[in-house]
Amino acid sequence: MNDPAGIAALFADPFLDAILAGRREGILLLDYDGTLAPFRDRRDQAVPYPGVVETLGRLPAHGPGRFAVVSGRMGAEVADFLHPARPSEIWGCHGAERLSPGGAPRIQAMPWQWEEALRRAFDLAAEAAPAGALEWKTVSLALHWRGMDTAEQQRLARHVGSLWAELARQTGLVPHAFDGGLELRPPGWDKGLAVRAMRRENPGAALVYLGDDLTDEDAFQALGPSDIGVLVRERPRLTLARYRITPPGELLGFLRVWADSMRGAPHEPRR
Repeated sequence: MNDPAGIAALFADPFLDAILAGRREGILLLDYDGTLAPFRDRRDQAVPYPGVVETLGRLPAHGPGRFAVVSGRMGAEVADFLHPARPSEIWGCHGAERLSPGGAPRIQAMPWQWEEALRRAFDLAAEAAPAGALEWKTVSLALHWRGMDTAEQQRLARHVGSLWAELARQTGLVPHAFDGGLELRPPGWDKGLAVRAMRRENPGAALVYLGDDLTDEDAFQALGPSDIGVLVRERPRLTLARYRITPPGELLGFLRVWADSMRGAPHEPRR
């Protein structure tokens, strides 16, 4: 769709109303960068919007109303940013890694051929990319160009994009554009993995997924008919999400209504 409905329509959604009124179990799935936190040129400075950690800390750790995070980052990074709020679990590396509180991360095994291909991709890109622009994630490789001038971004997109596209044709890896760079990963390893797993493991629960990036479209696509996809973005774009809210104001407003409802506060549909 072109521009999905806004926050008023979201609060009027009958599926969301059933969750907030306690008539149906709901689970909140949240992207991190661009959704819970603004983008930063330095990824280690991408702290959450003010109020996000406090509000998420009010959500239950288990059962209905809990939240999980689905991110392109490694799970431990997300856990550090959100502390002391504790997601029920974190799906890192676009769903290839699963991290539960107090546990060790579980990462999908990757065939040696793809691991070798990613190392080759790193070597190819390292010849053109500035120091610190490449991020090795164990199961994928990302090239970040946020904060660079437009000419440098375009140069990297053309040069490294061409090299990785050829390597992808040879190996079966898939290049994915995201807001601020390009990532190379095995086929089928995307945020839809997390959504499909959560749906299998929580029959009868409705999933509400909030995300901003092109990589979140795989998650929106994996949602079921009674699940809800919400694009968190200031400006509209083509998306499979049913609704769009803007950060940080509408985002925080939604999270606070969710938290209040999960703690037993009366809920009235917003029209």
